[in-house]
Amino acid sequence: MKKTIQDLIPLKDLEEGVLITPENKMIMSLKVSALNLELASNAECNELFDLFEGFLMSLSFPIQFTNVSMPVDLSSYISEQKRILNQTKNPYRRMLQESYIEFAREIEVSQDIMQRHRFVIFSQMLKEDTPQSRYETRLELEEKKDDIISGLSELDLTAEPVTDLDMIRYLHALFDYTAAQNRPIESSFVPQIIEGGK
Repeated sequence: MKKTIQDLIPLKDLEEGVLITPENKMIMSLKVSALNLELASNAECNELFDLFEGFLMSLSFPIQFTNVSMPVDLSSYISEQKRILNQTKNPYRRMLQESYIEFAREIEVSQDIMQRHRFVIFSQMLKEDTPQSRYETRLELEEKKDDIISGLSELDLTAEPVTDLDMIRYLHALFDYTAAQNRPIESSFVPQIIEGGK
């Protein structure tokens, strides 16, 4: 039998930033801020490590930490520079503004410039894939999320749930980093790929 593209993707659904796998597992991710340990003393580092160990021991469920290199997103900066360009009448200023825009585009697609995103990932099994079961499982995930956010706040770290677009961009970077750099996904609406027809 022929397989469609959808058959090859190990995901069933994406619902408000939560992934649902074919095995009926709901997976939630939190985007986490970073700490600069290079500026901390040995005593401060040891204290942070002790707090982090205490945070991990306080959790009654498994979590996964991941660092992902993501393309630099300068789309809002480029849009602002284009707006300024449209209002600029001086030809020399226009040339300078166009060079700013071109430079920002080069940064976005550069292999040497990237940004690190840190995520905490955790999951909960669905008993069955029904709207009621999804709702109940979502509530259990929300409780886990609150525990994680509370624990990380004691380490002066902030954590926030990812959006659908964040998750799609995360998966895009994992599956095809070059395309994620050159053609980043702009919207959480991805049209269906339909097989067949001429």
